Amino acid sequence: MAQALFTGATGLRAFQRQLEVVANNLANLNTTGFKADRVLFSDLVYRQIRSGSGANGDDFGGINPAQVGTGVRVSQIDRNFTQGVLQDTGEILDFALRGDGFFVVNDANGQPLYTRAGSFALDERNNLVDPATGYLVRRTGSVGEPNGQNLGFQSVGDTRINIPFGAAIPGVASTQIEFRGNLPSSASPPLAEVLTTSNPFETDTGPATLTTTLSELTSNDSDYEAGDLIEILGTDVDGTAFNISLPADTSTLGDVGDAINAELVDATAELTAEGHLVLTANDVGDGFLSLLIRDDTNNANTTDFLQHSTVIDTEGSAGDIFESTTQVFDTQGNAQNLVFEFQKTSPDTWDVSVELTNSTGEIVNERTYTVSFNDNGTFAFASASAGDTSLDLQSLSSTSLQNIDLNFDQISHTGNFFGLAQNQDGAPAGVLANIAVSSNGIITGVGTNGVEIEVAQLAIGNFSNIDGLEAVGDNYYQATNASGVASIGSAQSGGRGTVVGAQLESSNVDITQEFAQLIVAQRAFSANARTITVADEILDELTNLVR
Repeated sequence: MAQALFTGATGLRAFQRQLEVVANNLANLNTTGFKADRVLFSDLVYRQIRSGSGANGDDFGGINPAQVGTGVRVSQIDRNFTQGVLQDTGEILDFALRGDGFFVVNDANGQPLYTRAGSFALDERNNLVDPATGYLVRRTGSVGEPNGQNLGFQSVGDTRINIPFGAAIPGVASTQIEFRGNLPSSASPPLAEVLTTSNPFETDTGPATLTTTLSELTSNDSDYEAGDLIEILGTDVDGTAFNISLPADTSTLGDVGDAINAELVDATAELTAEGHLVLTANDVGDGFLSLLIRDDTNNANTTDFLQHSTVIDTEGSAGDIFESTTQVFDTQGNAQNLVFEFQKTSPDTWDVSVELTNSTGEIVNERTYTVSFNDNGTFAFASASAGDTSLDLQSLSSTSLQNIDLNFDQISHTGNFFGLAQNQDGAPAGVLANIAVSSNGIITGVGTNGVEIEVAQLAIGNFSNIDGLEAVGDNYYQATNASGVASIGSAQSGGRGTVVGAQLESSNVDITQEFAQLIVAQRAFSANARTITVADEILDELTNLVR
């Protein structure tokens, strides 16, 4: 009977342990990265009342063994490592793991510990730490170490992660400019001013030629005589006036043209095959060409020169010019302002010139770029007056020549609207202002200039038997012989999970399950207590029999 007391006591001890585990789970309901425990039981050794035996011939059958158990014990308290829910925090130094693995930190003695709670911060030395313990978060690999080309914030051989917000981020030299947008197909190209006679000079046999005399013109009333003069009045392209007198009886239209050309500086006069006298400006742009041929007032004979009054055939114009400004950067992050001038030269062709508007550098080997389009307004090709479609820029702050490719193939040529935008790949100098983390645990620094620099890569540890880990408090685990040695590497490799930034993993405690276990443990504890009570009462009855 006394054995019943001891058996009941084992039940009390076992279910007391279960109550402790459930209580711990419920206490850590909101603990970051907490993994719930569970209790498993096993029965104790059995006392043999009767051994079993087999059949004995045809007269006796087999006998089953009779055993009485001596109670229960806790066989395992294992941990449920299923994934907890990830919650957004908005904190850039909060990290979570989706899948297997643990963040790795070094304790005060430099020994590794492992955690699923990634709520980290920076200490006064800009090292990434667990702010609750001061333990240093570890990195893996060579990401973020200086390599002679890229800026590095980590020291070779040091597993600490340094994130120096406010540190200088060098600029990035521009290597290309990409133009996007539209050039108006309705734009006008540059035009030279053209002046022409309203009606051609003619003879009885057809259009006049350079050898035709004025008297041979059909517009002549009667042949000129000696002493008759004609006056030629006009203005050059720039408005300079001229006044010429020629003998009317001997002069030919060729003489008239030569006399006019002798006075013109910025234009040329010629007689066309159709008999028109045409004045053409040498250069494009606005002009003030004018021409008037008339008889001298003392002439005995005249010609109806009003028939050949001049009209503007083509208005001089500089054409439509559009400007687009962009800023590029040299190797030291210094800004250079470039102004691109687009001018239409033919129905489907534009010339592009470029000017540096500040005095911190110069354009080497200046050239004109030509952009051509198909009839439907799509880009056809681009070329340059010398070399390829690139720009050579010499900055005063650098000894090296900077070559920048110009890409025009995203420009269309339609409608009557102008709109161009430029994308260039350079950046000015800046400072480290923000970070982001990739799924493989690489922490990337983002500068105020938009430049991204890989800072470090979080170390992730994994074990062949995670159930063998030993919890040591403060959300940490340490390796044991049962867990095996940690396999430390990068996320998304070697069976390790994915790193998620600005999120934390919640506790995986299921409150419904824990309440159910709480009720079961309570009932079981009460039942075992009742067993002891009943056994005690029976023993009391036995004692009373003696009296």
